[in-house]
Order: sequence, then C-alpha cells, then structure tokens
Amino acid sequence: MKKSKAPNILINSIKKGLTEGIELPNEIVLNVPLITIVGKNKIVIENFKNIAQYSNEIIKINTSSGIFKIAGKNLSLKELNKNKILIKGILKQFEFI
Repeated sequence: MKKSKAPNILINSIKKGLTEGIELPNEIVLNVPLITIVGKNKIVIENFKNIAQYSNEIIKINTSSGIFKIAGKNLSLKELNKNKILIKGILKQFEFI
C-alpha cells in the first residue's frame, strides 16, 4: 500500500506558516541546512544527514535540501558531531547538486 504525500505536505505547510508567523528560523523548524562560510578557508554546515563523499579535494554532504558539494584543496574535517560539520581548507567551489 502506497503512502500518501498529502500529510507530509500539510505538515510542512504548517511548519512553514509557523516559522513565518512567529519568526522562528527555518533551519530549526524545517530542518534545512544552515551553511556558514567564513572567508575562503572555513565552512560550517549545520542540520545535515550524513557525509556522502570525503577526500582532500571534494566533500559531499547529504542534507534535507539535497547534496551539498564542496571542492577545494587540502580539505579536512576539523569538527564533526550530530549537528555540525566544520571543514577547513582552501575553498574553491560549493553547490547543491
């Protein structure tokens, strides 16, 4: 038996209305990623699912908004916990794919 997507759409619609109505941050209520870029050598990603690929030139992070790809040189994970990833290195490119 197939699950209907209607309940999920309704729940997301209610959550979105709440965030706009009482001005709660989207990243908290809707669990969307919060990506903070500090200069050209540091990036912090909050609200992620998992690491899809990891090398010193490419890191792909699975998020609720899709896969976030970071390309650069000497990339390394400096901090990793269930809520946040801190990546340092020479950032060249980042995009959702």
